[in-house]
Amino acid sequence: LQMLRLHLPDPPADSEEEEEEAAAEGAAAQSSRSSIPMDAEHVELVKRTMASVKLPSLGIPAWASQISEDQWKDVVQRTLQARQS
Repeated sequence: LQMLRLHLPDPPADSEEEEEEAAAEGAAAQSSRSSIPMDAEHVELVKRTMASVKLPSLGIPAWASQISEDQWKDVVQRTLQARQS
């Protein structure tokens, strides 16, 4: 996987101060998310809008065509589990 550059880099070390700031930002983000009206019509509008978004093919790395979505998800999941242990 490393030969294909399919490994995730180590996360940066967080200081306690950064963790506290992140928690405060997360609470603020949660608060603002709960105030956005998301009825069924709104959800469909977002889905239709996102479905029309196309990434330029030059922005897709070469390895992406050589690995399936399931394989990539497995790499990400194993990396996250290894970091939690």
